[in-house]
Amino acid sequence: MTESTAPIPPAPAPPSANAGWAVAALLFFWPLSFSAFTHAFSVYPLWASGNVAGAQYASDRVRRLGQLSLWIFGGLLLLFAVLYAIFLVVLISQGDGMFYHHGFDHGYRGD
Repeated sequence: MTESTAPIPPAPAPPSANAGWAVAALLFFWPLSFSAFTHAFSVYPLWASGNVAGAQYASDRVRRLGQLSLWIFGGLLLLFAVLYAIFLVVLISQGDGMFYHHGFDHGYRGD
């Protein structure tokens, strides 16, 4: 008696842990890095236990958190630049004597 055995399909490769995105989250907006590293460290255990969909979700979540941290950093940097420009405009427009224009004292009449 011969048993017909169907070939076992190869297991899919584990998804990337996206550790680089977790590091980006750490560098650019550290509060998101806790969740990013937690998901990154759970990718392989989920895949090894057979939960391929969960491992893929964890991998995608790490990438999304890293990208979100970059967007938040960019937004905060833009906000800082706008507020700094407003501060400089207000400071210069006040003309409180801190800035000398070409070395001339505008209050001196030459009498």
